[in-house]
Amino acid sequence: MIALAPLVDAVWRRLRRRRVWMPLVVIGTLLLGATARLFVWPSTNDPRRADAVVVLDGGSGERLDEARALMERGVAPTLAISAGRELDPDEADGLCTTPQQFEVVCFSPTPDSTRGEARALATLARQNGWNEVVLVTSTYHVTRARLLVERCFDGRLDVVAAGPPARLLHWTAAVGHEWGAMLDATIRRTC
Repeated sequence: MIALAPLVDAVWRRLRRRRVWMPLVVIGTLLLGATARLFVWPSTNDPRRADAVVVLDGGSGERLDEARALMERGVAPTLAISAGRELDPDEADGLCTTPQQFEVVCFSPTPDSTRGEARALATLARQNGWNEVVLVTSTYHVTRARLLVERCFDGRLDVVAAGPPARLLHWTAAVGHEWGAMLDATIRRTC
């Protein structure tokens, strides 16, 4: 006759382990899916004609490169550059101090953060009568930048993603930062 007790014990132990691992697998899968949707393949726009192209500080030059390409295509008559702590001064100064075929507005947000940039953009828009803006930022930054700028700017906003370097360490650090910053943006709902 077969003893059922060892079989029941083995099945019970396996179920107990699954009770611990299954929620972790589900949570991990949801976190990976949210990361992909929010920071790897965020919702962007095809830029339409606008009053200004605004490039946010940061990135490794990809944001400024994308903004220059949009200006060359004639998307807007004005390029506004947030020249905070991370923008390469040589690139920004070249655009800010040398005459261009388009108007260039360089600004330093206070505080030097995405929230500060959103506030500065809204102020510039009011001062210059901008109703339509194309915002350029890195792919991983699109979701949070859109969220913060839409809280401050009442006009039409198209957001263009500038693809950052495909380095795993860079992406890991950027996405980790974005998760924390998104939590802050969700909690502090002001402009």
